[in-house]
Amino acid sequence: MAERINKLNGKEWLKHSFSIWKDIQKNKEEWALKHPAMFPIMLAERLINIFTNSEKQVVLDPFMGSGSTLIAAQNKGLKGVGFEINKEYISMAKNRLDNIYRTIFTGKSNYEIINNSAIDLDKHLSANSIDLTITSPPYWDVLNRKRSADRKSIRSYSNSNVDFGNINNYDKFLSALQDVFKKVYIITKLKRYCIVILMDIRKKSNFYPFHSDLAKKMNEINFTLKDIIIWDRQKEYNNMRPLGYPYSFVVNKVHEYILIFQKD
Repeated sequence: MAERINKLNGKEWLKHSFSIWKDIQKNKEEWALKHPAMFPIMLAERLINIFTNSEKQVVLDPFMGSGSTLIAAQNKGLKGVGFEINKEYISMAKNRLDNIYRTIFTGKSNYEIINNSAIDLDKHLSANSIDLTITSPPYWDVLNRKRSADRKSIRSYSNSNVDFGNINNYDKFLSALQDVFKKVYIITKLKRYCIVILMDIRKKSNFYPFHSDLAKKMNEINFTLKDIIIWDRQKEYNNMRPLGYPYSFVVNKVHEYILIFQKD
């Protein structure tokens, strides 16, 4: 008999199987955080519910940020491993894990945070040791540019030379991400999943289909794209304006892609 992918009942399975998720939202604590790019714990928890079936499994986030993936793993009783180059966000994540969301584990914390670039993750983790990866990589250099849609100011992630958000060339940026996911592929167990959350990019008149470009790079390293879910974030955007009006119609992007890859 084949192994169950998760512990969902039929009602939960059906609810989560719809291709557009409109009910994912940040909680009050997440709204108050000063982090330039994060996804809600609620999203990571749902993905863990779908793609794991045991508390013995290990969840990885190679671009940890404020720790949403690790918090979700801890809330679900799984071990989380995160890589992060920014010490400020490591401190933020540890505070959230140890204090704000410390509700399940009263003994030793069930997470590991590594202050290193994701490109070095194979130096810390063994082959075939990870059951699920949930991550949102840098959206190229968008944090280094002022946003035109909602007029938000520049919020650079870091000035580190290992920060992928500081790579100016798009093709080099994609290649750098591919190098990381090559390592993720090696440390992922057979038939397990890698979930990547991202948004397409516009720089002035140039449009970059980030989600499909990354999917091609993932296919080149043998990750199979199994499906795509649309994360509808329109409720979060309340300061938009008509881009390009009245000369060039430009779409206000209020959704992200959840790319589901499997190691075959």
